Amino acid sequence: MRRPAVFIVTMALVLVLAGLSVLNRAAAPASASEQPGASLDRPAQDSTEWVLDEMSFESNYPDGFTFRITPRSTGGEIVRARLVWYGPAQRANQTRRVNVEEGEIDPETGVITARWEPSATQMVPPWVQIRYHWELRDESGSVYETEPALAEYEDNTRDWTRAESEDAIVFSADLSGDVEELVLDAMAERHDTYLAVWGASLPYRPRVILFGDYDAWLEWRTADTNTSETSVVVGQTYDQWGAIVQVLFGRDLDEAYRDLAYGTVVHEVEHLYQNEFHSGRRLYDVPGWFYEGDATFFELRQSYDYEQRVRGMAAADDLPPLLVGVVGGPRIDGERPRDGYDIGYTFFVWMQTLRGDLSVHRDVMAALAQNVPFIEALEAATGMTKDEIEREWRLWLGASEAAPTLIPTWTPPPFLEPPTPMQFGQSN
Repeated sequence: MRRPAVFIVTMALVLVLAGLSVLNRAAAPASASEQPGASLDRPAQDSTEWVLDEMSFESNYPDGFTFRITPRSTGGEIVRARLVWYGPAQRANQTRRVNVEEGEIDPETGVITARWEPSATQMVPPWVQIRYHWELRDESGSVYETEPALAEYEDNTRDWTRAESEDAIVFSADLSGDVEELVLDAMAERHDTYLAVWGASLPYRPRVILFGDYDAWLEWRTADTNTSETSVVVGQTYDQWGAIVQVLFGRDLDEAYRDLAYGTVVHEVEHLYQNEFHSGRRLYDVPGWFYEGDATFFELRQSYDYEQRVRGMAAADDLPPLLVGVVGGPRIDGERPRDGYDIGYTFFVWMQTLRGDLSVHRDVMAALAQNVPFIEALEAATGMTKDEIEREWRLWLGASEAAPTLIPTWTPPPFLEPPTPMQFGQSN
């Protein structure tokens, strides 16, 4: 068993650029889809010299964070500044969801300050990385954009333990050290499977942030009206921040730790992979059972035998259609939300039997990443028609060859776009 490097987090992250002198660069601004609000128009050619005496980030957790910069320009006084911050995306051409804060300029000191505070519509968990840059304009009209910088939204109000490996970074408070080691061991065990399915690792290390106190969890949940302790493990996964945030309470924590590490974490990390490699997909035809079944396939610990439950449904002639004669297949919500998870899981187990490895699984995901329609991707990867896929999967489970017709076949009008079956960044 690999021992992770564990240490107490105590240092504050402050980025300081002292006396940095630069010439204004004509870098292309981000597209309108990346930066909301009016742009700071820059001249086509500009030789203005800019000097940054200081640039810093301060965490005020749980009340947000503060950015400061002290710039000077040969073009005159700074007349406008704004701070643009976003998740630490690293993949080229990846669409960014950004936030913009207007800078307050102190006319006496020249220090410019921008602040963000959580609200009922926006919240950020602790220990995520934030990437940001400043956009500045002086009185001559010269515009300068700083290079992106990284900061960490620290929680310095309580003791946290940090453990990391090549697969993940784990933060925990009010929990024993065993949970970090279990998480890292589970991630290491699943490392090769992620690579086999996706062909590459995530371009970042997922952050797993764990609370052992429910009141501490609620401190940052400003946009969450649900304050009821209804589960042993409650959490949310944020693709924007590459983070999984959970709170554990209730029953035997030793069992909860193993359920979290070998069940929840490896499941949610697969959702991060889905978002990373399929975020550019323009079609909304992939059903929820497929994405949840895929994530469930990565679980190393099951609270019950998923396959056996589905085989029981097949034996009782209660197995719903997957691809044929039904819109969307088994549900991941409603009265029987586990149907989509468990039935979807068996589909990925069945695909593994076709060649005895994960190559079919990989081929489907690669095709979807290239925007191939969902059914076409399945047919190309399996070498079967849609009807053959449905039949062979059902027979493998011990069901009748023909799927029961639960609802009439329905084809959406061409002007309607099917709803997105899975919202990344939500609890799944």
